[in-house]
Amino acid sequence: MERLDQSERSVLDDLYPNAHASTAPGSLHAYFGSPTALLAIGLILLLLVTRAASSRNAVASKTSEDAKSPPAVPYWLPLIGHMPNMAYDADGFVKNLRSRFPSGVFSLNFFGGRHNILYGPGLATALLNQKQHIANSEEVSRRLLNVIFGFPKSELHKYDEGLPDMMACYKHLLSEPSLSDLVKQTARRIQGTIVDLVTGNESLVDQTPWEKTSNTYLATDERSGEPVVEASLLPLIRDYAAQTANPSLIGSDFFANYPNFLDDLWVFDRAFLLLATGLPRWIPIPALTKAHLARRRMLAKLEIFHEAMEKHYENGEDAGTNWGSLDDVGSLVKARMAVYRKHNWSIRGRAATELSLLWAANANSDTLIFWMINRIYADKTLLEKIRKEIAPYVVFVEMPSDLPIAEPPRLERFDVDGLSNNCPLLKSSYIESLRLDAAPWSFRVIKEDFVLQGRGEGAEGWRLRKGDCAHIAHDLHSTDPKYFDDPMVWRADRHVKYENDDKHGAADMGSIRPYGGGASMCKGRAFAFKQSMMYTAAIVAMWDIEPAGGGPWKMPRHKKSTGVYNTSDDTRVWVKARLLSE
Repeated sequence: MERLDQSERSVLDDLYPNAHASTAPGSLHAYFGSPTALLAIGLILLLLVTRAASSRNAVASKTSEDAKSPPAVPYWLPLIGHMPNMAYDADGFVKNLRSRFPSGVFSLNFFGGRHNILYGPGLATALLNQKQHIANSEEVSRRLLNVIFGFPKSELHKYDEGLPDMMACYKHLLSEPSLSDLVKQTARRIQGTIVDLVTGNESLVDQTPWEKTSNTYLATDERSGEPVVEASLLPLIRDYAAQTANPSLIGSDFFANYPNFLDDLWVFDRAFLLLATGLPRWIPIPALTKAHLARRRMLAKLEIFHEAMEKHYENGEDAGTNWGSLDDVGSLVKARMAVYRKHNWSIRGRAATELSLLWAANANSDTLIFWMINRIYADKTLLEKIRKEIAPYVVFVEMPSDLPIAEPPRLERFDVDGLSNNCPLLKSSYIESLRLDAAPWSFRVIKEDFVLQGRGEGAEGWRLRKGDCAHIAHDLHSTDPKYFDDPMVWRADRHVKYENDDKHGAADMGSIRPYGGGASMCKGRAFAFKQSMMYTAAIVAMWDIEPAGGGPWKMPRHKKSTGVYNTSDDTRVWVKARLLSE
């Protein structure tokens, strides 16, 4: 080190008068004078002070004669609060807090903001039923439409103006005759395609779209010498459901023109929570970058679709050879076209709104069918019970033929109403998968101070403050041992209830709320239920599925997603046509 001149030393002496104190080994100054040690001590003190300060509200404090503030969970890190806990293991973290805060509510700190987490069913229902001017959900939807789906920020005022008209359009998903038309169209496609869930074709050219994404190939079961088709179960089930149900919403032309659209949708879905943060594309997170690129490609395709729709419906023009069947576009999308024109939404705004619809229609229900198939086929006794239950409503017939190769069977009777109303075990399986294989949260922004009052005698009231956020953690209730015995065990008949001499019973949701509630309740819930029943019943009736190579069924591990759990496990299975004479 160069020697300091006298003037420099004089300045240092003025700034640090103890700079010449003893630094002999073992002296206190030698230890504490180290910049690293001082920094470590400072950080430790900061952590301790933060922990002590945040612990003051760990017990619910009374704010008025009849209400308390939700108990706040202590944290160590200033500003960012509990974000590291949620990033590392959100499920484990909040489930541990459920046992620490049995009152049904607690408060977390995210970047300095107070987030009240509710899981008690009475409190959840009370919050879901609040008016929008007290607990608002539209602010969240508005922001997500922009940051996740690419709706132009400059047009959000048009979204606000058109929102009441847009909400009115959802009658096409919730009421008759539109709901029945949607179900019938989807049922017809299932009837025509279920025999081609797997074809055994080795050439990619001859495979169905869902086979191409499932890495299917023809194999041999060495135990019997019979041919089987090996496939990855998640993309097989998910893409089959998506490819055959979506045309009922957006018409047949769109997926005929863009068969790879779903590939981008799944990439986009995997980074949904990252996109929700508003992080830009250049942040070096591969999943985020891929999602931004996938969104751009999907929006480009949806813009072309809406330009064709505008020509066809508004101007009466020929939309081109690729768009010859626009008349079969679903009634919901057609109704939205009138809203777009009324409020002068741009083509980009329309594309972003339709992307949100297609994501909502596929991200959860298609994956839920995958979980139902896993659960049912993992239990051979249950599989046979469900096959017996659905037999009157899903009837295949063998087709006579003089050809050397037999004609595939035909799904002759497919009674969706019968499946929905008269198959309590299958319906209970659906509800049980929603309970255990989904982890939805509902979100509200608190617009004014109010007391959230639970239900029942002795129920406490909790004061929520203006500017706070409130989350309903539906999965915390769905896995709460106070309400469900052996809550982490999937049990098919858990939700079947018998009354009087009813031998068949009936299944209902009970206290779980997988679709939220109030004004923001999922608009596609009625169709999602029938969709899950239709696809699961058709697959169970037609196909035998077992783990590739035989052996016990290994349940895929859950991976956190926005609603229904995803998985990173590749479940390889053998699929073969069931002997219908069984």
